[in-house]
Amino acid sequence: MADFSFVRRSALVPGLLAALAVGLAIYYYFTGETATLPLVLVPHLTPVPLALDSVAVGSAYLPVPANGYVTTLTHDFAGPFTQPLAAGLWLGLLAAGLAGWLAVVSMLRRPAFLAGTLPVIFLLMSLNVDTLEIFSGSRQGFLILSLSLLGGAAFGLHAFGGQVRIRWRIALFGALIAGLVGLIFAKTSLSTEETILQLAAYATPGGAVLVAALVLWVGVENIKALVWFNTQAERPESRYGLLPLVLASALYLGALGFYYWTNGEAKVLFGLRLDPLVLLLPAVLAGGLGLPQRLPSYGAWLPYAAARPLYWLLTAGAAGALSYALATVNTPLLSAARSFTTLALLWLGAAFLLYVLINFGSLLQQRLRVYRVVFEPRRLPFFTVYLLGLAAILLTQLRASWPLLDQVEAGQYNLLGDLARQQSETRPDDLPLALLAERYYAESGDVLDRFNRTAQLGRAALYRFRDQRQNELNALRRALLVRPDEKLTLRLAALYAGPSDFFEGLDVLRKGRRDFPGSVALTSDLAQLFTQSALTDSVAFYLDKAEKLAPKSYASQTNQLAFLTQQNLLPAATKLSAQMKPTAEEPALRSNQTLLTLLTKAASTAPAAAKGPLLLSEASFAALYHDVLWAVQRGGSASSWLPYLRQLAAQPENATYYEQLVFLQALLQHKGGQELAARQTLAPLAAGTSATAAYYQYLLGFWQVQQQQYTTAATQFNLAATNGFPLAQPAHVWALALGGQADSARVAAQRLAASADTTQRPVGRHLLTALASTKNTAVGKQAPLVGNQLLIEAQRAEQTPAKAAKLYQQLLKTAPFNEAAMLAAARFYTARKQPGDAYEALRIGLVENPSSVPLQQAFVLVAADAGLAELAQPALDQLRPHLDPAAYTNLLAQFAARRAAHAAAVAAFSADAAPVPTPRP
Repeated sequence: MADFSFVRRSALVPGLLAALAVGLAIYYYFTGETATLPLVLVPHLTPVPLALDSVAVGSAYLPVPANGYVTTLTHDFAGPFTQPLAAGLWLGLLAAGLAGWLAVVSMLRRPAFLAGTLPVIFLLMSLNVDTLEIFSGSRQGFLILSLSLLGGAAFGLHAFGGQVRIRWRIALFGALIAGLVGLIFAKTSLSTEETILQLAAYATPGGAVLVAALVLWVGVENIKALVWFNTQAERPESRYGLLPLVLASALYLGALGFYYWTNGEAKVLFGLRLDPLVLLLPAVLAGGLGLPQRLPSYGAWLPYAAARPLYWLLTAGAAGALSYALATVNTPLLSAARSFTTLALLWLGAAFLLYVLINFGSLLQQRLRVYRVVFEPRRLPFFTVYLLGLAAILLTQLRASWPLLDQVEAGQYNLLGDLARQQSETRPDDLPLALLAERYYAESGDVLDRFNRTAQLGRAALYRFRDQRQNELNALRRALLVRPDEKLTLRLAALYAGPSDFFEGLDVLRKGRRDFPGSVALTSDLAQLFTQSALTDSVAFYLDKAEKLAPKSYASQTNQLAFLTQQNLLPAATKLSAQMKPTAEEPALRSNQTLLTLLTKAASTAPAAAKGPLLLSEASFAALYHDVLWAVQRGGSASSWLPYLRQLAAQPENATYYEQLVFLQALLQHKGGQELAARQTLAPLAAGTSATAAYYQYLLGFWQVQQQQYTTAATQFNLAATNGFPLAQPAHVWALALGGQADSARVAAQRLAASADTTQRPVGRHLLTALASTKNTAVGKQAPLVGNQLLIEAQRAEQTPAKAAKLYQQLLKTAPFNEAAMLAAARFYTARKQPGDAYEALRIGLVENPSSVPLQQAFVLVAADAGLAELAQPALDQLRPHLDPAAYTNLLAQFAARRAAHAAAVAAFSADAAPVPTPRP
C-alpha cells in the first residue's frame, strides 16, 4: 500500500474544504429564503388633487390642477430566483472533493479501492453531461471519456504508482477534472449560467447520496458525544455516570421521535421548531474529532490516515449539496434531508445507546472513562446494533413506500423546472420551453411530492409571467394545502387586490393572521385592504397593530402618514410627519412627507436636485415628482433638476413614467423663464384628442394667458374643452373676454349655462354675471411678461445698431409670443432697411399669435416691403372682419403704395444693372 505520511501531514486541506462547505450551508440556511424568495415592498400610488398655479381674472381664478400621489406599501415576494452562484460553489466543491477523493482512494488496498471508485462512477453517470451535446452524434461520448480518463488514471496509480506521492496524485486528478470542465464550457450550446444550473440539477441524486452517506456515518455521533461528555472528566467524582447519560439520551431521542411523529411540526422553546439539520452539525463535528476512537470499527478496511481526509471530503461534498438545496429553498430535497437525518439520528442513536448500555452499563455506573473504549465491546458487537438501526430505517421507509426517493427526484425536477422557466422568460416567444418548465413542475408537484412548495411557486411564477392569473391562483392555493405559509398568503392576497375581490382578499389575510398572528406584513396588508372600504376604523386598528409589531418601520410609517393624508387629517399628519426622518432608501415615506408639505403649503426649503437611481420604481418616481413640484412652487435651483430628468427620460426602463418626466421638465423650464422651451417640451404631450392631451392643451392655454396671449389662449382652451377637460370651458370664456371679444365670451357663457351637463350650468350663470361687470374682466397682478426686460434693453441699445440687432435676435429666439417685442423688432429692422428680417420677426410672432390684429397689419405692410405681397393675402383676408371699412381701406392703400415702391425699386435696380450697348464704328 502507498505511503500515507504526506496524507497525515496535509489533512488540513480537506478539513478547510469541509469547513468552507459547512460555512456555506450555515450561510444559506439563514439567507437562502431571503435570496430566492425575497419579501418586497410594493408601492401603490393614489392620486390626490393639487393646485400648481393660478392667475386672477377679476373675481375668479384660472387654476392649474395636478395630481399628487399618496404612496402606500403592501408586501409581496419576488422570484423564485435561480442561484447560479450557489450552484457554481456546489459544483466547485464537488470537483475539488472528487480530485482529492480519487487521489486518496487510489492509494488504498484493492477492496477499499473498488469500494471507493464505485460512487465516483455513479456520480459521473448522474451528472448527465451528454445532454449538453458536448459530442454531437454520441449519446454517451462525454461519460465514456470521463470514465476512461479518471478511472484509467485511478487504476493506473493504484496498480503501478505506489510510489507516487499524494500531491502529484491530486495535481493529476485536478488537471484531468479541470480539462473535462473546460471541455464542457467550450462545447456547450448553453450559456455559462445555464450550463452551471443544469449540471447542478443533474448532480442532485449524487448530492443526495453524499448527504445520506454522511448522515449514516454520523448517526451515532451525538450519543457518542454524550458518552464523552458524561465520562471525560479527569476526576471520577466529576463524571456524571449512567443515569444522566440515559436521561440526556432519552431527551435527545425523544425530541427526534416527537419530530418524526408530528411530521416536522415539533416546537421547542419560544415557538421555535426543532430542525434535525441543526443536530447534524454537532454530529459531523463529533464524527471528525472522534475518528481515532472509532478506528477499531473501520481500521480493518481503512487506515486512519486515509479515513481522515476521506471523511472531510465526504463532509465537503455533502455540505455543498445541502447548501445548494438551502440556497434554492428546494422543499422536497430539504424535507428528504430532514426526514432521513431524523430517522438516522433516531434509530442509529437508539441502537448505539442500547449497545453502550449492554456493553458498558456497569462501567458507567462506576464512572469510568468509557468513551476511550466505546468501540471495543466485550458483549454485543458494534456492527450488530448498527445493522439493527439500518434495518429500522429501511423498514420505516418501506412502510411509507420509499418517499425519500420520490422527494429527491422531485427536487431535481424543481431545479430543472426553474432552469427551463428562466430560459422561457428570456425567450418569451419560445412556448415549448414554458411547457417544458410546466411539465417539470407538474411531475414534481403533482406526482412525486404532491403540492410541494417549490414546484407550486415555480408554477405560479411561470403563470405570472404569462399573465395567467387563475392558474397562478390555483398553484398558490395548492401550495397552501400542505401547510400555512406567510409569503404564499401575501402573494395570494396581492392577486385579490381589485375592488371586486375585496372579500376574497379579506378571507385570505384573516386566515393568514390566524396562522401567523405576529406577522407585521399580513397585519399591514390587512389595513391596506380595508382602505378599499368605508371601514376607516378597521384601517386605523390594523395600522396601530402593525406599528406595535414593528415600531417605526418603513412600511408602517409610510402607511400611517398616507392614511391621515387621504382622510384629510392634515394637522395630525403634520404632527406625525415631524417625528419621521426617512433615509435615502425610504422614498415612499419621503414622498408622502413632501406631498403633505405641498398640501399644507407649509414653509420649507425646496429640495435640492438629487442624483438618485436612474431606474425608477413607483415609490422613487413619486418622491421625485413631489420634489420637483415643490421646487417649482417654492423656487430654488429648479433648473438643476433638468439634466437628471433628461437622464431618467432617456432610460427605456422608465417608459412608464416618460410622459410625467417630460411634464416635469416643461414645468421647470416654465418656472425658470424658458417659456418657449417649456412650450416646445410640452407640445408633443398636447398633441391628440385624448383626455390627457386635453389637460396639456389647457396648461398651454394657461401659460398663454400669463403672457397675455388671450386670443391664442381662447383657441387653445376651446380645443381642450372639445377634448373633454371641464375646466377649459370657463377658461375659454375668460380668455375671450380678456381678448376683447366680449360678445363671443357672452355667447360661450350662455352656451355653458344651457349645457346638458348639469355641473356646468351654475358655472355658466356665474360667468354671465361676472361678464356683466367690466371690472370682473380685468386681469389681476401678474409677473412681468417674458421678454419685456430684454425688449427694454434692446430699445435702449438702438443707438448701437449691432448690439440692438443682437438683442432683438435673442428676443426672436426666446420670446416670439411677446407681441410688443415682435412689433418692436419689425420696426427696428424696417428702419434699418432690412425688410426681410422684419418679415421674419412678424412671421415668427404670428406663429405664436395667429389672430393678433397688430401683428397681421404690420405683417401685411412688411411683406409688401420685402416683395412678398402674395404671402400677405391670407392676412388681409383675416383682417377684413376685424377692421372698420375706413381702417381697412387705409391699410389697402398703404399696402398698394409699398408694393408699388418695391416694384419701382426692383425695376430701377434692374435698369442700372443692365449692360450699356457699344456703338458700331
